[in-house]
Amino acid sequence: LRSTTAGLGRRKIYSVWETIEYICLPDGALSDTESIPDDKIADPDFEESPEAYESDSSFDDDKPLAEIPKANLNHLDVEIHNIHADSDTEVPDDNEPQPGSAPVNKEFSWRQRKPPAADIDSSFRGPAFSPPPDEIPSPKWYFDQFMDKSVFEHISHQSNLYAVMKNGPELKTTPSEIEQFIGLHILMTVVRMPSYRMYWQTATRYGPIATVMGHKRFDNLRTYIHMNDNTNVKQKGEPGYDPLFKVRPVLEKVCANCLKVEPEVNHSIDEQMIPFKGKIGMKQYIKNKPHKWGIKVFTRAGVTGLVYDFEVYTGKGTVTNERGLGVAGEVVLRLVSEVPKGLNYKCFFDNWFTSPELIVELKKMGILTVATINRNRLRGCTLKSDKELSKAGRGAYEVKYEKTSGMSIVKWYDNKAVLLATSFIGPEPVERCRRWSKEKKEYVEVDRPHIVKVYNHNMGGVDLADMFAALYRIDIRPRRWYLRILYYLIDLALVNGWLLYRRHLTQKQEKKYMPLLDFRVQVADALIKVDDPTISAPSVDVRLDRCDHFPLHAEKRGRCRLCKNGCTQMACLKCKVLLCFTKDKNCFLEYHTTK
Repeated sequence: LRSTTAGLGRRKIYSVWETIEYICLPDGALSDTESIPDDKIADPDFEESPEAYESDSSFDDDKPLAEIPKANLNHLDVEIHNIHADSDTEVPDDNEPQPGSAPVNKEFSWRQRKPPAADIDSSFRGPAFSPPPDEIPSPKWYFDQFMDKSVFEHISHQSNLYAVMKNGPELKTTPSEIEQFIGLHILMTVVRMPSYRMYWQTATRYGPIATVMGHKRFDNLRTYIHMNDNTNVKQKGEPGYDPLFKVRPVLEKVCANCLKVEPEVNHSIDEQMIPFKGKIGMKQYIKNKPHKWGIKVFTRAGVTGLVYDFEVYTGKGTVTNERGLGVAGEVVLRLVSEVPKGLNYKCFFDNWFTSPELIVELKKMGILTVATINRNRLRGCTLKSDKELSKAGRGAYEVKYEKTSGMSIVKWYDNKAVLLATSFIGPEPVERCRRWSKEKKEYVEVDRPHIVKVYNHNMGGVDLADMFAALYRIDIRPRRWYLRILYYLIDLALVNGWLLYRRHLTQKQEKKYMPLLDFRVQVADALIKVDDPTISAPSVDVRLDRCDHFPLHAEKRGRCRLCKNGCTQMACLKCKVLLCFTKDKNCFLEYHTTK
């Protein structure tokens, strides 16, 4: 048998049975014009319509080869086409992680013309932020909005209980001492040493830490610090088992405090990693993260980086596919559950979470969406191939609209094809942007659909929060995973507090703000000195009222509140702060007269 290979001008000899296989498609085979839909691979619940597999061939694929009538095969020429290069069938990126259960398939009708359902009023209808405080509070106040006194009281109680259970020394710690303990950890992120014990060693002693707490006491607190009662723990397989039991009370308290903050208009949902390489079942690996090994956290944050909600991923079973939107879709719905509905808040996320069903569901809730989407989730939306768009030139794009929901999918070709799905915005207006050209070795002007600009501007909130936390992360490396989560919550409270402080300054139209480093130092200082009655600073009104400010001989000598280098034992009776009063300088007078 002879076969002509298309486009090559040469012939190849095939056996009779090879020829029959190409034409008759025995059980389990696929023609070269049909392929398994990518959704069938990613989604075990995917149901394809039977019409998709109807063959134009007159042969019955269900018949065994012996029952196929044998025609005159001696003069049969078979033309073989290589469809892979020019095919419009797109394959998903194998390097992109997929959720365990993809959304179920629904019927969607796609068209090029924009339907009436796509014309919606996407303007924000929610309230503006509440006015800021008259006087900007201290950094410690902002920190307390996320990790308040009740957290330290709970940790203190549980740590004392745990020490008794372990037959250790009687701990007798207090909420104030736990605050000092946390404050020392924060200060250690500013002044770093290879080992935390070096802060107490003679050659490397650091006074602001070593004088607050002895190293033995610090080690005892690290050994017995606890956040839940182990007598109530459920073993794996028992009803009510919680992998995060050891940290659950503090986790829920901090999360509830984050939800109290007034939300921004634009939110992004993404993954964070708590660095950890120890032995724990919930440990994950994400190759594209700076810290590839650790505990994964699904996070919703605003454009500024302020975190509003989060959920620690504990492995299979963390989220159940209750609404048929897949595990990733359920994660999104849980994270936006506290976002006010029907006010046109905007949400942005990447292709790991995205499905057309999820975008439609969020639109019904009054939450509008822009997200990248995987090629295997287009639900029948056929777009030009990468090769066709590349021929049209860099910056070429195509858009298709869903008839009923008004959802649109835009495919834009830059260095490679990018797919985006949205419920409220389209490619217009198309703008020009500067992109680097490898061929020309220079920046070139490229057409960019408006949806791409909007997505890039609003998607980075979680990454921004990650970056702020990573600048001065608490990185004392404990073997106990729950301490890693506690450190994550402390860093989260510090970053959120600083961003809330910046929001208030912006509302007051003040451009100068305290850097994050100084903010952390002031919070650490306030926590460390929480038990010292001489360091509680009065308000400006009290300090300058010129009433009953009498000098007092303090019990201990300490640093002057006003000058940087002065040490004194004189304090103000009313303000309860140490102030220099010597022949050369009078900080006492200056403190009470100068604003």
